[in-house]
Amino acid sequence: MPTRSPRSVVTFPIVLRELTVLRAENITPGMRRVTLGGDQLRAFARDGLDLPGMRTEGFDDHVKFFFPDETGRMVLPRQNVSSLDWPADARPVSKDYTPVGFDAEAGEIVFDFVRHEGGVASGWAERVDPGESAWIAGPKMSHSHPEGADWLLVVGDETALPAIGRWLAEMPEGTRVKVFVEIGEDSHRQELPTRADADIVWLSRSGAPAGSTDLLEKAVRETEWLPGMVFAWVAGEAVTLKGIRRHLVAERQVPREYLDVTGYWRRTEPGPTPAPDTEEDDDAHERLHELTDLAPGYAIRAAVTLDVFELVASGVRTPAGLATRTGADPATLTALLAYLAHLDVLADDGEGGYRLAPVGEELVDDDHSAYEYHLGGAQAALDASFSGLLHTLRTGDAGYRTHGGATLATAMLDDPRLAGTARAAVEDEARWVAPGVVGAHDWSTVSLLTATGHGSATVVNALVKAFPGLRARIAAMPSALRVLREELLDTDVLPRVELLPRASGAPDGCETLLVSRQLEWLTDEDGVQVLAEAGAALAPGGTLVLVEQVAPADPADLDAVLRHLRLKCAFGSGVRNAAQVETLVWRAGLTVRTCRDIGWDHRLWVIGTEAD
Repeated sequence: MPTRSPRSVVTFPIVLRELTVLRAENITPGMRRVTLGGDQLRAFARDGLDLPGMRTEGFDDHVKFFFPDETGRMVLPRQNVSSLDWPADARPVSKDYTPVGFDAEAGEIVFDFVRHEGGVASGWAERVDPGESAWIAGPKMSHSHPEGADWLLVVGDETALPAIGRWLAEMPEGTRVKVFVEIGEDSHRQELPTRADADIVWLSRSGAPAGSTDLLEKAVRETEWLPGMVFAWVAGEAVTLKGIRRHLVAERQVPREYLDVTGYWRRTEPGPTPAPDTEEDDDAHERLHELTDLAPGYAIRAAVTLDVFELVASGVRTPAGLATRTGADPATLTALLAYLAHLDVLADDGEGGYRLAPVGEELVDDDHSAYEYHLGGAQAALDASFSGLLHTLRTGDAGYRTHGGATLATAMLDDPRLAGTARAAVEDEARWVAPGVVGAHDWSTVSLLTATGHGSATVVNALVKAFPGLRARIAAMPSALRVLREELLDTDVLPRVELLPRASGAPDGCETLLVSRQLEWLTDEDGVQVLAEAGAALAPGGTLVLVEQVAPADPADLDAVLRHLRLKCAFGSGVRNAAQVETLVWRAGLTVRTCRDIGWDHRLWVIGTEAD
């Protein structure tokens, strides 16, 4: 089965832009089109930052619109180097929308808004006049048209229609595609020009409320299945998509990499105002119990690791059946299932078995859940690293040990899954950093780049695409290189990238050596050694480019605090600030030439040897 996603990804700095409404018109009784323009669609400067022009290269890109709050006040985030800082004292009112079209030369970008009562965005689109301002941010990433699929299945309600229309307009000629679009009335149909070999089916609710029918699911279940590999893209009301997703996964056996299901919105039923809780919401004892209870997290993670939720979703629902399929001890598994039902993750199906409760459905529907909660993966190990917090507090060293008694760094050397999920997490994070790396150094003068460290494949991918004259080589263990070749490096990049099997470090004689996020899993002593070896690998006059995450300026950033504690407990490292990183560079006998903020709490240092 495929493991590489058929859609390549490119990320962009997130830029807040103030634009002007040029036109607003109804294109059908159910859809209103708003065209924006302005100088900030091109590159511009704000608050001392040089910000790039708009890029939108994927049919389902998301741009965030900002609207005034209920008092009429516009709350906006603050522009950072490559991202946005969200205000702590107020919450911006924002909604995500897909650009229907973008004309860089004309300086226009177009959005479609579903017409309905009560929506903040739809209400704005109905009232707005040409000449008024509009604030948008993004997109932060674009996914390409899927490659390697024999045909496409495209499913969505009217909220997905802007993306579907844009995709059809941009599809390569001859693409085989089945399209199902749910709309409120027949009069809401649109012309969808395309060069694709497209079978477009419109499904009208005939006035029924949006999100209240199973028209799309029935259409997908009843459609003739074409031969070959399918890529399925499904978007719309979140609850109505669940049955479609399960059908595609369980009955049609569509690989997860070839399935993209996105809930654009969720229907809420009107109802009476709930009666006030008769118990004290802030009862200190209950809150203390909730905060210190370790059982739910471990129980859910164990069930995810055994594929319990996927099995229940596929119809294996009795304790005996689940014990057989998972290989678990029947008595212990029966107790676990009862506890998961108590947590409302599972529910009694009335026939001696279990079904998925809403939280269980989320575990199945969210493709990240298996990665995040599987006990064999790096994220679960980092979460478990808090068990060593007391030792770390007392000594400053890594306090966490795996079940085999090894440190996490040692365990990763022997456990391919653990190491692989750790590498994959950093490579995923590196998508946001890569544009900053591309723009923070004069790579046009580099002919051959050697790269090591975590996230290096994603950064090299971006650099080779941006600089046609650049060749690169990545030094890593053979097992890591296999993953890079098969899953991370794009096929058009591979001919210009040499993969070097290395037990550690880079080969000698490097003119330009990129070391990416290598220090975060290392103690200070080990970090100094790695930097010294990197400096020794440079040719005379060579350049070391170091990319590392640093502690944010806000000491109250909760995510950063938790990340620091996890890394400190797991590796004895933590998240260092820029000065601490430069101290390690100095201790390694190297000299910092320049340091630049590349966004997302990352810095890029250009480093030379003292002999320079």
